[in-house]
Amino acid sequence: MRRLVLGLVVAGSGLLAACGGGEVVVQAALRPEADEAAEPTPLPNFEIRALPYDRDAIFDSLRTAHTTPEPEIPDSLAQVQTALVEAQEQLAEAEARWGSARDSLKTLSDLMQSMSRGSAQYVVAYRDFNAQEAIEQQQRRLMDQANQRYSTLLNAFNEQSEAIRAQRQAWGDEAFADVNRVIEARLEERGATEVWDTTDGNGVVRFQGLKKGDWWIHARYDLPYTELYWNVPVQVEGGDPITLVLSRQNAQVRPKL
Repeated sequence: MRRLVLGLVVAGSGLLAACGGGEVVVQAALRPEADEAAEPTPLPNFEIRALPYDRDAIFDSLRTAHTTPEPEIPDSLAQVQTALVEAQEQLAEAEARWGSARDSLKTLSDLMQSMSRGSAQYVVAYRDFNAQEAIEQQQRRLMDQANQRYSTLLNAFNEQSEAIRAQRQAWGDEAFADVNRVIEARLEERGATEVWDTTDGNGVVRFQGLKKGDWWIHARYDLPYTELYWNVPVQVEGGDPITLVLSRQNAQVRPKL
């Protein structure tokens, strides 16, 4: 099975914990996926959690202990999803080209309204209008074709994903039935509680007064067909605040069904 999830890469040092204190300062900022040179855009009002346990390790242990393996996402669905993303991009480009052709046609039409029909200028503008109208009609047809392809792929994706989503949900209800009990045990063992907050206008949140030891900074960000997932370890020791940026580079990309 082709994997859809990218590996976790931690920014800076391997554990982001060369030094630290009771405070962890986190900024969430994303740059466009297709433009690595662009400046990252902060994510305001974005929920981030500081967890005194490794949620991934808990879920992995429950997944391993379950009597049956988790239903996999088939390659066929991954291929449809990839084609769907491409079709959506092509549709957006087709809509933009048609919109430009339509605007040019309207500009010519408005210009002709102010001309005398018998003038040489009108004759030239009329010829240009006919040529531009043919372009607009062609771009409309291409847009309609792109929309049809996108709609067909979207329906196929929804039909296939509904079945696998139901299977995985039923499996998860059984495999992870004890997850809350396990988390409560971890919290009691650490003598700490989960902390959460939302980022400010600069995409920044501060977790203060954290107990010394291992913590994990957890967040999720929805994209059209995937999500960015963070579960980044930090070690609170004492001293200066730990700083961390949540970006595409240290996120897992997970499929959404």
